[in-house]
Formats: sequence, C-alpha cells, structure tokens
Amino acid sequence: MHNVKNINNDDDALELLTVALEHEWAVSFEYVIHAYSMPKAKFFYDDPIMKIRKDMRAQTIQIGIDEMYHALQLGIVLRQMGAAPSFKSDEVIRYPRVIDNLRRDKKTEDLVTDLYQSAAIPEGLYPKIQNMVLNIADDEVRHAAQFQTMIDTLEKEGESEILCYQHDPENEGREEIQLLHEIMQAENELMHRYLKYTILFSEHQDLSQRLFKNSIDHMKHWDKNSGVLIKLGDVVKIENAEKDADGVEKSLEPMPALYPGEDRLSALQTLVPAEEDLIAKYERLLPLITDKDIKNQLNTHLSLKREHLFTQQHLLENALKIQGLE
Repeated sequence: MHNVKNINNDDDALELLTVALEHEWAVSFEYVIHAYSMPKAKFFYDDPIMKIRKDMRAQTIQIGIDEMYHALQLGIVLRQMGAAPSFKSDEVIRYPRVIDNLRRDKKTEDLVTDLYQSAAIPEGLYPKIQNMVLNIADDEVRHAAQFQTMIDTLEKEGESEILCYQHDPENEGREEIQLLHEIMQAENELMHRYLKYTILFSEHQDLSQRLFKNSIDHMKHWDKNSGVLIKLGDVVKIENAEKDADGVEKSLEPMPALYPGEDRLSALQTLVPAEEDLIAKYERLLPLITDKDIKNQLNTHLSLKREHLFTQQHLLENALKIQGLE
C-alpha cells in the first residue's frame, strides 16, 4: 500500500480512494481469518475505548466488520465520481502465533491511518471525501489502540507463544471437511460479489438494500462455518496461500479480483446459479454431519440460501419485465 500525499484533482482523489478500498477489502477478510485462527473466549483484554473486558477473538471479528463498512463507503464514493471500484486486494498473511497476527493487525492500522491522515486536500476542494477519510482514520486509531492492548495483555500474561489453530493434513481425506472448505470459499466469494453489486447499484435503494442484506447473510454464515470447522478439527483456509519454512501463510490473491456482472441484468443473472450451486453443496454436506447442533446450524444457513434464491429469481423476473431499466 502506497500513500497518496497530495490530492489536487479527480485523478489524485480516485487514486487515494482506490488504494484505500483495496486495503479495506483485504483487511476485512484478513482480520476475521486471524480471529478464527484463535480460540473463542480464551483471551480477554481490557478495552481502552469501551472500558470493558472483551474477548480478543470477538473484537477482532468486529474490527473486520468495521473494515467491510469502510470498503462499502469508499466504493460508493468511487461510483458517485464515475469510476469503476477496484476489487483487487492487498495481500493476506497468517502467522503461526496469535500475537504475531495481532502485531501485523496493529501495524496495518498504523499504516492506513497514515494514508488517511497524511492526504493533503486543499480546503474546499473535496470536503466530503476529506470528511470521510478523517472519520475512517479515527476508526483506525481506535482499532490500533485495541490491537496494541491485546498484544500488551498477551505479553503481560505470558501467552506470547500461543499458537493459532492449525490445519490437519489428515483432514484432506474427510469429505465433510473438504466440502465445508468449498462452502466457505463460496460464502466469501458471494459476500464480496453482493457487496460489489451493492456499490454498483447504490443509487437504486430498492435493489442495493436487498443485495446488501444477502451480503451480510453470507458474511454471517462464513463466520459461523469458521466455528464449525474448528469443532470438526480444522481451521479456515486462506485462498491461494503459500506457506514458508516458518509456517507463515501468505496469499497475494486471497479472494477474486473480478466478479461477473456490470449492469442490473447481468449481475442478477449470475446470482441465481451461484445460490443454486451453494444450496447444492449444503444439501450434499448435511447427510455427512452427525452432530445434531452443527446439523441444525447448517440447516438454518441452508434455509436462508433458499430465501436468497427466491429473492434473486424474482428480482431477475421483474427486471426482465421492464424496458429501460439499468
């Protein structure tokens, strides 16, 4: 991520927004990857902002959600300026130790805070953009303070060497786990695809809000399925990641850079088969699961996929009926 220091024209402003979007796009995913690589309700810290004792894992997930909203804001402004938002992302890294991931998260927050705060915008040139990036910067300052307190707490309590959950190679032979990994990949892709369409059609509130609701559903299911993987003895994968000799995983393509659909019809047409494919994966997985609680949870996810499919089918049918709809 490089800094865009001087914002003197539209090209400069678009560059700043694009660099920021690609960053926020990546960390919204990286932070939840880090969170789901650590145990639930095991590591607590005294939050310096909220003045309450918090679960590190839960708060890291919440910070990831904050970053998703930042990406949405940036993408909408790019769209309003007549630009096509970029859906490329920065690299995603996972270290073997919990504390090293938190240190990376803290460093990331410091870097992006500098990106936003150091952008010099002449007074009155882009007041709304300036206001937005300063507001986002303040969120990042809060995040950095929270991550630093988590790090300090682990060091103070002698837990610096605690390892993240690790992928078990023996799980390569377990059909239910491999199918769940496929579902996780599809949930992540659809979450971001719906988010793309929410940005593209942000001026159409009727459409964008329906798409955003489905994006949130896919995010929640990715979240819940990450916990299911842990119960089954595995951990969420990072797409296209390579692991070095020290066990550090790095991916330059942690999620797709391109998503199909650039207008209402072409976007809606991609979503019906995508939801149908995901439904089919859940229907294949459920008979393989014996744990009653997990099965009930997966059934709840499946029921919402069927709702998504119903909605997308009717959004498409209605769009096909109306001439001149963009």
